[in-house]
Amino acid sequence: MSKADLIIKNNIEKLLTNGVSEKGQLVRPKWKDGTPSYTKKVFGVLNEYDLSEEFPVVTLRPTAWKTGLKELMWIYQDKSNDVRMLEEKYGVMYWSEWENEEGNLGKAYGRQLQYEHKYKEGYFNQIDRLIWDLKKNPFSRRMITNLYNHSDLYDMTLYPCAFMTMWDSDGKSLNMSLIQRSSDFTLAGSINVTQYALLQHMIAQVTGLKVGRLHHYINNLHIYDRHIGQATELIQREPLTAPTLLIDDSVKNFYDFKPEHFTLENYNKHSQMKFEIAI
Repeated sequence: MSKADLIIKNNIEKLLTNGVSEKGQLVRPKWKDGTPSYTKKVFGVLNEYDLSEEFPVVTLRPTAWKTGLKELMWIYQDKSNDVRMLEEKYGVMYWSEWENEEGNLGKAYGRQLQYEHKYKEGYFNQIDRLIWDLKKNPFSRRMITNLYNHSDLYDMTLYPCAFMTMWDSDGKSLNMSLIQRSSDFTLAGSINVTQYALLQHMIAQVTGLKVGRLHHYINNLHIYDRHIGQATELIQREPLTAPTLLIDDSVKNFYDFKPEHFTLENYNKHSQMKFEIAI
């Protein structure tokens, strides 16, 4: 059975059993009818995956992993904040609710990766520096990417949720930690780890390393009050066998990866659920 499913089940059980309710407090999100969107939350959850054993994608409900891959490429390859580009190039349509009058996210997400920073070895953006370090100095303890730039928050249409990666190599395997400030777990909790596992696979392939462990830390793990029923149903479903990720191994340059280079073989999953969206 899928280990990602077991992690999802364990986290939802924590939320339902030990989650602290925000009911009656001042909260930002609202339902479409104007009612405050309260949550139950737990603090400081660490989920651990071994990518050498299994690709982390949930089978309890379908995960739109290919859409997640396209979003990841838009951010980390294209280094873009342009919502129209995301729609036209990749066919991903639902980011428009966060776009500004110019059709972008301001200085959020991919815009942060456009910056070139000065190092002793020259100027690099964050991704190119990461790849350079893994090739030239793989035992470095300074391999970090960060999308949460306080000086630019004012000009972001939304603050990044999954915002930092920290990388580690033993010369053979590539490990990564993903730091996430907030996760709406029943609605989107499964997609972030799947996305960043794909990024880890991509970086490992172009640096000649094998994938190792992925640690996913979530600071505020929560579930909305109107999703309790779906969450209860979700953890009653039986996990299915995890699929196998296949990547075209001829790709050696990070910027050459395309969505068609990735396949999930034997991805069987339960039926989808509908969730009301807080805004």
